[in-house]
Amino acid sequence: MRVHFADETFDYQTLRATAYAPYEGSSLGECLSTAERIDAGEFESWHTEWRRTADRVASEAERARDEGRDETARGAFFRAHTYYRTAEFFLAGDDARRLPTYDRSRETFRAALDFLDTPVETVELPFEDTAISGYLFAPDDSEEPRPTLVCLGGFDSIAEELYFLCGVPAALERGYACFIFDGPGQGDLLRYESMRARTEWETVVGPVLDFLETEPVVDASNIALLGVSMGGFYAPRAAAFDDRVAACIAFDHCYDLWAASAYGQEAVASLFTYLPGALVNGVAALAARVDAGSRWQRQNAEWVFGTDMAGLLSTLKAYSLRDVAHRITCPTLALAGEDDHLIPLPLVYEFVDAIAGPTTLRVFEEHEGAADHCQLGNLPLAHGVIYDWLDETLT
Repeated sequence: MRVHFADETFDYQTLRATAYAPYEGSSLGECLSTAERIDAGEFESWHTEWRRTADRVASEAERARDEGRDETARGAFFRAHTYYRTAEFFLAGDDARRLPTYDRSRETFRAALDFLDTPVETVELPFEDTAISGYLFAPDDSEEPRPTLVCLGGFDSIAEELYFLCGVPAALERGYACFIFDGPGQGDLLRYESMRARTEWETVVGPVLDFLETEPVVDASNIALLGVSMGGFYAPRAAAFDDRVAACIAFDHCYDLWAASAYGQEAVASLFTYLPGALVNGVAALAARVDAGSRWQRQNAEWVFGTDMAGLLSTLKAYSLRDVAHRITCPTLALAGEDDHLIPLPLVYEFVDAIAGPTTLRVFEEHEGAADHCQLGNLPLAHGVIYDWLDETLT
């Protein structure tokens, strides 16, 4: 599904921003007018124009707040959050503008929360030598124990984005409590603690479940994990090792990162594992000069995983569920898009076949407008599938 740019990476990230409009997270007109000002493939232009839009919308939000126009302020703060997050997206990890832009995305998101009609708690829970930050949403203020959805991000998401990407407003309407948070390699843990990504997400989800079990609004016997993008690896991985997980959703599936990255060119990928590291890095640098997607993947992978491209080859091989999927016994829903440009569709069939527990597979097709990675072209459709399934699955 093409939105504006011929460049696949720029176009998909534009689609990502527009996708949150159903939950006040963006405006199609604001996104497209911003895209019109951007030079395709130019990271500087991308940052400048999204930051310009974000600053303007944030100013509108602050003015509305000062004038007591609460609904207008909420929507504008939410939209500004998305535009700041999008402005940050292509910046290098060590770019001096990265932290201030991220901070603004989080500040505007939290400002919007002041005007929600449902309760939300900003959380800091102990985690190793630091803390996990997140948000606990409840459907009302009764503190009645509710089935609870825990949302896990992926390779490039931040906790605040999950409010829109996972359809938290839709979940609240159905009576679910929701928890969104940043783990290693994500959000503030990556930006402020330099905590890189890891495979063993049972060590991350475990403390989160420990915390949720103490919350009155959470029904500890009905906690589901929803993993987005590479979270489609993290959530099943945690479910394989923690029987407190009552249900698991992979949105999209992420069964084997190495297999996904090498798909269709396995012989070439295998060859690279035998080449000297300097040569691998040199080839990656050359590709980054001519292709925006390669450039972004290289700099983000080095930042998130803490390794150069030569080391990334072995790192990706560790992100596989092949050896643990048989341990997953809870009901599992796997979502996939037939035109997913990041995770090849055939891998989802291997994923569901490997799981020990009951599985449900939903493949989204192009005519549904949801065939892209994480169904960004039609999130309401994907969220309907997810929450209908949860309604039937959780007791």
